Amino acid sequence: MRLWNIGACVLALLVVSCGGTTDGVEVEQQKAGTLRLPLISPSPDGKLYRMVGATFDITGPQTVTLTDTSAETVQTTLLAGSYTIELKGAWHLESIDAPGTAVPAQMLSPNPLPFFVTKGETSEVRFLFKMPGKGDANVGIKVDNGGWLAGTLHFTQREDPTSGPSVFDELMGQSVPFVISFESATLTKTNWSYKELMVEADPPHTIQFGGPHSALLERVASSMRDVPFTFTLRATPEGFVQFDNMNMWGPAFMIQMNQSAPFPGKLDAEGFPTAQYFEVESNTFIRSVSAYYDGVMGPANVNGSP
Repeated sequence: MRLWNIGACVLALLVVSCGGTTDGVEVEQQKAGTLRLPLISPSPDGKLYRMVGATFDITGPQTVTLTDTSAETVQTTLLAGSYTIELKGAWHLESIDAPGTAVPAQMLSPNPLPFFVTKGETSEVRFLFKMPGKGDANVGIKVDNGGWLAGTLHFTQREDPTSGPSVFDELMGQSVPFVISFESATLTKTNWSYKELMVEADPPHTIQFGGPHSALLERVASSMRDVPFTFTLRATPEGFVQFDNMNMWGPAFMIQMNQSAPFPGKLDAEGFPTAQYFEVESNTFIRSVSAYYDGVMGPANVNGSP
């Protein structure tokens, strides 16, 4: 057994909608909440990072553009309802300890990103970034920092079109960006019919869907954040790798990604797949747990890293 330290650190910038003060926009308070956007955030290793040079376009019941991002936190009052926020401009991330020096960062979140302002409640969405760190290997099976699955879901058909109207009908024909990110995972080598690397991702996760805001997808995401999930990287006899059997089974919904076609991948000295970046296409389902065959399906373009 080996401990795979992927060496990825995560930065999440929070967007919080809640009641509170405003930036001067005239909005009826009994129908409004406050969008608060912190521009400084810690990574899991405790370092502070700041976003510089960003513009945020907000679209929904109101249209607002936030351009003055010099403060540590910006905020504006919005009418309750469904919105998207788009990160624009010549933005970059820099460490608080080294102002003026951009750090490499990969944004995984869909952009624009949906969020919802609810009167009298607090909600959160995140722009999620990952930055490379130093890789290491030791004895054990626990990953200190984790990876992600991201890409686009293409919903092409209902799983059981004969079952009558469904809450999943609104997703038919849509292409939805997504990201499922985890900070740590247990990696286990198994050698049954094939040499496989099984990834067991530890909660909590950051789960996001992009595109037009869907209350259904928000429910799917919120129900999955504390659910462990697994997927497998399998070595083929020809020396390729397959992504297989991603299962995330929550209390109300299930997400399943099936086996991909073989793709070129790196194998270790024992012939097992290694934990590294990959790109695949996988047939994907989102189902209701209470009615197993009530769901939507279609191909997903997936990029990921264990």
